[in-house]
This record gives sequence, structure tokens and C-alpha cells, in this order.
Amino acid sequence: MALDYYLYRGTERIKVEHADQFFTAILPGASSTMEVLMAQAGLHQVRQVFGNVYKVETDADQLDIIMAKIREHSTCPMICHHAYCPEGDPATRYYLTDKIILKFTEQLSTEEKETILQTYGLRFLKSYDENQESCLVQVTSSAGKNPLKVSNDLMRDDRIDYAEPNLINRFAPQYEPSDTLFAEQWHLQKRNGLELVAEAGVDCTDAWTVSRGDRAITVAVIDDGFDLSHPDLSGPDKVTEARDYLGRDSYPGPERTNGDFHGTPCAGVAIGEENGEGIVGAAPDCSFLPIRFPLSADDNMLFDIFDYASRHAHIISCSWGPVPVYAPLSSLLSNQMSRIHRSGGPDGRGCLVFFAAGNYNAPINDMENTGFTWRHPSQGLKTTTGPILNGYAAHPDVVAVSASTSLARKSAYSNWGSGITIAAPSDNWNPLNQQERLPGRGIWTTDNEDSGLGFAPGSRYTGNFGGTSSACPLAAGVGALVKAVNPELSAAELVAILKATTDKIIDENPDPILGHQKGTYNTQGYSEWFGYGRVNAGKAVRRASPDVSEPPAAPETAEAPAAIQIIAALVNPRGPETGAEKLMLINLSDQPVDLGGWTITDQRGNTDQLATYSLRAGSVVRIGLRQVRLLNAGGVIAINNGSGALVHKVNYERSDTKQEGWWVLF
Repeated sequence: MALDYYLYRGTERIKVEHADQFFTAILPGASSTMEVLMAQAGLHQVRQVFGNVYKVETDADQLDIIMAKIREHSTCPMICHHAYCPEGDPATRYYLTDKIILKFTEQLSTEEKETILQTYGLRFLKSYDENQESCLVQVTSSAGKNPLKVSNDLMRDDRIDYAEPNLINRFAPQYEPSDTLFAEQWHLQKRNGLELVAEAGVDCTDAWTVSRGDRAITVAVIDDGFDLSHPDLSGPDKVTEARDYLGRDSYPGPERTNGDFHGTPCAGVAIGEENGEGIVGAAPDCSFLPIRFPLSADDNMLFDIFDYASRHAHIISCSWGPVPVYAPLSSLLSNQMSRIHRSGGPDGRGCLVFFAAGNYNAPINDMENTGFTWRHPSQGLKTTTGPILNGYAAHPDVVAVSASTSLARKSAYSNWGSGITIAAPSDNWNPLNQQERLPGRGIWTTDNEDSGLGFAPGSRYTGNFGGTSSACPLAAGVGALVKAVNPELSAAELVAILKATTDKIIDENPDPILGHQKGTYNTQGYSEWFGYGRVNAGKAVRRASPDVSEPPAAPETAEAPAAIQIIAALVNPRGPETGAEKLMLINLSDQPVDLGGWTITDQRGNTDQLATYSLRAGSVVRIGLRQVRLLNAGGVIAINNGSGALVHKVNYERSDTKQEGWWVLF
């Protein structure tokens, strides 16, 4: 049933409807409450999704009846909320907690904030900043409404910047095992062989002649558990600041009962120790920050995890993400990614976050989707009929990593789209039929043995790892090598080097399932399958190293004077100017400049090419944009000349875009 309510997530306003057969029950600590819930007739499934929140499935005609019974139970009343779906998209479900994340407007006093909490029946729980403007609050019974409805009321209050339900985020690990191939780490080298071409690897062997990493540079891997007794995940000063958000202690070891098998191989790909045995990671001498969480977390826990990781690590690797549904980030988490990128890390120069693109051969950002079929890891074929958005991977300050094969082609399962940043090598398989053989080698890495589950039973190593789960930590390890060779680099400078030094692998074959061809590059050197190309460790490290000579950069052409600058932008994709964003350029030189063939690019790689136009000395021109999108959440705008050289780049933040339809000045 369609509702007159909306779910707010970042810049998204999603009209929602009740899920037909699902609701959530928030259970108090007593075991008797579970007994009351399980005693209800007509339940098909009760499954814990996070903490004390349980997903309940029943028949559509019994859902409201059962909810009323357990809400009003005489001895153990429980809090229940409908699950919600975007209107017309039952494959995407949102599960509420009893909490909301809100941000007061900056000018409010403490007394005014307390009045708002009282008015809406909210209990303060925690603040995300020193000024107590961004807060986690609990919706109490005094509100008389569920958190979604309260958030809608708050969004109509001029004293609130945003108010978004603290949703439970459910993630699937981005991996799939394949048949055993060869016990060789081809992905770190450049050589030919059976189902292997030299241009498939990332050339770490060349990078290692300059640096193998440094213990002073830390890579955080956030996943389901890590076998820290493994010789390739240990060593003098190897592990630092470990944290377990499931066991709530400092030992993030896997547990067999939880099926923890994923973190150990991911970590080995990124930072496996060089010790004369087993495998070696891309950045073997870097330190390792293992963070365990249950691959299910609400917005608040995710904020805490990334806050902790970004204070202790220079690089973060995340080999997990949502299935192909509409999963935008909350404002809290979207803003956090931007802040981490700008000023995170132990040195305050920014922490670079890598995310696996996903293994469904799906777009990571398709707002026009009307029907996409994919295979759920446990539920079989499903279809998403509404927009698809992978909030983390599509974030402009995240490095989204797709996968290529040992033959330097697209991995058939790898997600794609305008948000992909770079590619890295992994295995190959059909995402709809995993029994079908497709050419390509697997990845050799560390495996669990004594605890958790493994890919190779009884062994500490496996050659069966793959998916974008493997591509992501490989790219993150290369990023750590670059940071180690030049610690002064900011996160923005680091990712710019990674993009500028890629190998432009090409796959002109049509996608075997979807039929499209996206394996070539546009005039800006961008591909929807490979981003800016497959990462090359040797080139990146040599470009970054202050002690290794590089060929001199090509001189700036006469047609691209640095005096051409972006001075303002009309940023408003949600208001009446949607699709009509504009830029103002100025020519500060004393000569006219021909702008024909110049391009404007946004943070997601969308590009507009300028028509032939001569901008007179000292003059300003206003340019209408077509493909480029200037998001209210903040972003990057770059202008390049006809030869592709960067002329000027500007950044803006969410705080710059509060007034719809107004110009942002630079």
C-alpha cells in the first residue's frame, strides 16, 4: 500500500509503501519476549537482523493482526514497525530501528534543542560532533508514531537540517569461490601463461623495487573475522588497534558458528606478510588493523566503525555491500565519507576508503532501472523493479573497485557504472549460473584453518578466492604502497595518482548476459566497466616517489592557460532547476581562449563537452550542463582542455548548497 510518507537518505527522498509480509520486532533483553514472539501463529520466519531487532515474515493478511498482538501483550509488550519498500519495488526492503539521526540547524540554543526533543517525544542518546548538532535520538512512546513518521514531521520543521531513520544496513560479502586453478599469485606480476596474459597483473614486483610498504602506514580491513594466528597475518608490529564490534573486545577472530570465512582471505590479498612461506600481499610491510563486524549494522554502528578505523588507518578496505536494490547512504554516513576523505587518517591528510563494486553484474547507480534480474546468494533469482543505488560504492569520495580477469577482460560478475573508480584483477564466473565455466584464474591468498570456515578445507591457503572482494583489497594494498613511498600525500592526491597511472585494458566483447559494450574509454579516459583503468602498482609508486625520477610532464599547451577558472556553479539537482545546472567560467588572461573540445567533469566521471566558443580576455561565460550532475551533498567540478589536461578544479560541500537555486561561489 502506497503511503504519503517518505524515507529520507542523504539527498534522496524515497516514497515508500509497507512491505506485504515483513515487519520488525524490537525485543527487550528478557528471553520470555522471544518466547512470546515465537508463540504467535502464522509466522514463516523470525531472523535477527541486528542487535535486538528481528525480521518477522508472515502472511500479508495476518501481519497487522500479529503486530497488534505482540504490541499489546500483557506481560511482554514489544515495539513493532512495518518494513518499508520504495513504491513499486518490493525487492528493496528497509528495516527501522527505534532511533533517528537528526541534525539541528546551527543557530539553535541548547534550550531550543531540548524543546524540540520534548515536542516530538525523542530521547537524546549521543552526539556526533562537539556542538551537539548531529545527534542520535530514540523515538519513545510519547511520540505516538513510528520513527519513519516522526522523521517526516521533523523534516517539515525549519529548525531541523535533516532527520533520517537509523536504518539497519544489511550487506553481502563480495566474493564467490571458483574451481582451483594454479597456486601462483599471477595478479601481483606481469607474465604470460595458461589463461593468463602479462597485462592482467598489477605489477607489484616492479613497485617492490621501490617500496614494499612500511609499518607506519596502516591498512584497515573491515569484515567478518580474521585468523590472527595465521603466519601471513602476523609478525613483529604487524597487527595494530584490532577491534571486534560483534564480540565487543579487541580480538576479531572468526567463529565457525557464525560462518566467518571472508575477512582472512581479504586481508591476505592486501597485506599478507613476506616471511618466506605461503603468500604475500600487495603491501606486505604495512601494518594491519583488523575490524570485525557481523556484515549487518545500523547507521550508528557503521558511523562508529568508520570513525574508529579512520582515526587509526590511512587506508580502509571494505569487501562488502548491498545487493542490487535502492540503498542510498544516510546524510550522517555520506557526510562522514567526505570528512574521512578530507581530514581522516592518523596524519589528518585524509583516509582513502576502498569498496568492492559487487558481484551481480549490476549497475551501482541506475535511477532509471525498471527491471534487473540477479541471483541472491541464498534465495535464488530475484528482480529489482525500481532504482538501484549502492550508496557506499557510488559515493564520490570512495574508491569503487571493479574486477578484471587473468585475461585482462571484464569479470562477468563485476558490477559497473559511472561510479566505478578503478579495476583490479580477480577471478571469473557467471553471476546467474555459477556452474558455467568462464575463462580466468582464481586468486591465491590466506585461508582460515582452526576457526571459521575456509575455501580450502584443512589448509591455511586457498586458490579459490575471487570476486570484487579480492579486487578491492588488492587495490587498497596498492594504495598503501603509494602512501608508504610518499606519506605526505593527501587522500585526494593518492587517488589522483592511482587513476592517472592505470593500464587502459580494453574489452570490446559484449556483456554475455546484458549484451552492452562498456569496455572502452571515452575522451576523458573513462570506462563504465573499468573506471579509469586497471590499477598498476609499479607506475603508481614511481609516480608518487620523490626519490624516483619520472619522465617530465608534458608542457601545458598554449590553448590551456591556467587563467581559465571556474568561479561559480548553480547546484540544485532536486529543485525546479533539475537537469539545468550551470557553471560560470572566467578568462583572467590577456588573450582570447578557444573552449572548443574542452570538457567539464563531475565527481562521478560524468562529462559534458563544450561547443566551439572563443572566450574573450577578462570575460565571463555561463555554461549549461547536460550530463554533469552537481549534487547537493557536495562534490567536485573539473575543467579540462581539448588535450585532456586539467585546467582548474573546485570542491564544494553540502553546507554550500543550502539554498535551492542559488549559485555557489569559488
